[in-house]
Amino acid sequence: MWGGGNGYTTNRMALDGYCMALLEPSPAACRNAKRRGLRTVICGTLEEETVIDDSMEQLLLLDVLEHIEDDGAFLQTMYRKLAPGGRVLLTVPAFQRLWSSEDDEARHYRRYRLEQLKDAAQNAGFEVLYSNYFFEFLFLPILFVRVGLEKLGLLKRTEERTAEEKKRITEKQFKERQGIVQFVLSKLESWELKRLMGGKRVRFGSSAVCVLQKRSPSPM
Repeated sequence: MWGGGNGYTTNRMALDGYCMALLEPSPAACRNAKRRGLRTVICGTLEEETVIDDSMEQLLLLDVLEHIEDDGAFLQTMYRKLAPGGRVLLTVPAFQRLWSSEDDEARHYRRYRLEQLKDAAQNAGFEVLYSNYFFEFLFLPILFVRVGLEKLGLLKRTEERTAEEKKRITEKQFKERQGIVQFVLSKLESWELKRLMGGKRVRFGSSAVCVLQKRSPSPM
């Protein structure tokens, strides 16, 4: 997993039985990942010689690409590092109309439409095996609450919030959902997951997902 941060997601997948390695440029995040119990933690980036060309069979890139200014060049680097037939599963935030100060705070360069993401991947040489939007049920709440209220001045932009306000919001985001909120969100998540696994197209969402494959060389 590239850009795996402190290893939370990677560790969860490892506990589920997947063979995982974390590649992360931040030494502090790598130390945290090690403390979580991850065995293989590599401090570095794909752009460096940390990873041998044509060596990776699978790569997870979860909400990373939007942080990279030249996403086309980075996709080309990924293509070079993957073994022939290797696959990438990547997720990104979707739709520029959902842009808010949260994206500025997170240092995003863009949000993606599927066609834009697929074009960038294909230009780098990838074959797109699967693409779709997800979190459809979050699209309108983000549009009307986060974006709309911010534009009306009824919601503070992130740079206007105090350290205490930011701390409260972060704690609320990571607090375990309970009661009716947990019930409703769980139902919506389950309903959407069934649609995705059933091959249904999702017309819009707050995020997008793609599965890419490096083309195997043609037989001589």
